[in-house]
Amino acid sequence: TMAASAAPCYLGWDFSTQQLKVIAIDEQLRVIYEDNIHFDKDLPEFGVGMYSGRLISLCVDK
Repeated sequence: TMAASAAPCYLGWDFSTQQLKVIAIDEQLRVIYEDNIHFDKDLPEFGVGMYSGRLISLCVDK
């Protein structure tokens, strides 16, 4: 968990086909938090993942 802070911080997102990464930095560019979600490992119930180098399925709710 992140500690409460009155100083500004900045949030960066990295979206790819295999994972989502997030990083938070302070005004001195020090990393104060980072995490990621690997879609096939962390969210297997959606059936999305890379297998043998190709995308097997993609679930999109509309």
